[in-house]
Amino acid sequence: MDDYLFEWPSEDMDFWKIIDKEMSVNIKWSRNCFEDYKKLAYQFYECGYKTFLYIVKDGKNDNEKPDMWFLVGIFLIRHSLELGLKALLCRVLCRKKDIQNIFQNCCHDLSMLFDEYMNAISENYLAKDESEWLSKYLDSLEEIDKKSDVFRFLFEDDFLSKYRDEFLDIVDVANNLLQAFALIKKCIEKGVVSEENKFNCRFKPEFFVFASHGIGNCYLWQSISDQGFYVKITGYTKVIEYLYKNQEISNEVKLYPILFMFRNTIELCLKRLFYSRVYNGVSLKVFNSKRKSHYIKKDLWKNVKLVIVKYATDSNEDLTIIDTVEKLLYEINSIDKNGDNFRYPTSYSLEYRIDNIKIDLSNVYTYLKSIINFLESCDAMLDVIADYESEIMADIDMY
Repeated sequence: MDDYLFEWPSEDMDFWKIIDKEMSVNIKWSRNCFEDYKKLAYQFYECGYKTFLYIVKDGKNDNEKPDMWFLVGIFLIRHSLELGLKALLCRVLCRKKDIQNIFQNCCHDLSMLFDEYMNAISENYLAKDESEWLSKYLDSLEEIDKKSDVFRFLFEDDFLSKYRDEFLDIVDVANNLLQAFALIKKCIEKGVVSEENKFNCRFKPEFFVFASHGIGNCYLWQSISDQGFYVKITGYTKVIEYLYKNQEISNEVKLYPILFMFRNTIELCLKRLFYSRVYNGVSLKVFNSKRKSHYIKKDLWKNVKLVIVKYATDSNEDLTIIDTVEKLLYEINSIDKNGDNFRYPTSYSLEYRIDNIKIDLSNVYTYLKSIINFLESCDAMLDVIADYESEIMADIDMY
């Protein structure tokens, strides 16, 4: 598997190509929205849970894991909560239109989704203290991550003004997230709960729990020099690699979480190029209007390509590779334009987008990793050029 780590884009790459049948996963949804959302919730949860276990085990010996990997683990479990709540709504609501309206109105808001479920009153599998704990906990989570983007993209100024240089207690934060999922799972399983998932009233219903030190804990920081891209991109690429190599997790379970994280990481890599310090970088107008877009083709690649081509041409580089990467990115755009086809089984309107098709996990891993390798090499190239341009300008200023 190590051969995949330094893969480079090539013309013969195809997202849908089946090279290794043993690594192939047959995507086939049941078309029962409750069952399908439940299935994906459990898959994201398993990947997040295994990531947390690995971080807690090795975190004290490796700052990268609690500082970078842990943020990804939070997203994976947080998303499993959302999928689980949406599964419950699919079960308790009889009318498709009602489900569509709630999905559209609530989006990623876990508190709203839980309230909608509790208001349905057709079932109640939580004890009073359990439902009160979960409600308070989800409120606490939503105060920090209402749009489910805090742990996917750069920290915003408001977040940093409150939490910069704080240390998250990774054990307490993880335990609370896992307990929240256990309570949602109890509802999904109609009151059945395993001994290990029994409710612990000693856990405080707080999303962020802080530690007094950084040893083995998550340091909330964001480098001024790269706007925090290094932390997020490294975290996602490392967790993707860990999950891909983890043979305790089946290919079916890890497929959607890995593909979603890859799509998110490619978006981060493209956005990092918006921040390049080169003299002829992305214009300020484009920077301000497009840097938060999720559209790979029409907003992100379209604008960074101009910068890459300009400096590659100046350096007499072969431009063929740029055309190859563009072909791959266009294919991703056609498969997952909005970045949510591997995040949910359906659209908000409950339409299935990817179904009855096989995906070779080893092939798409190589395919998507090669794009990231190319974009990271572009970032490194532009950094060197920016330093050179700065030196030239400094010499000119001296005369």
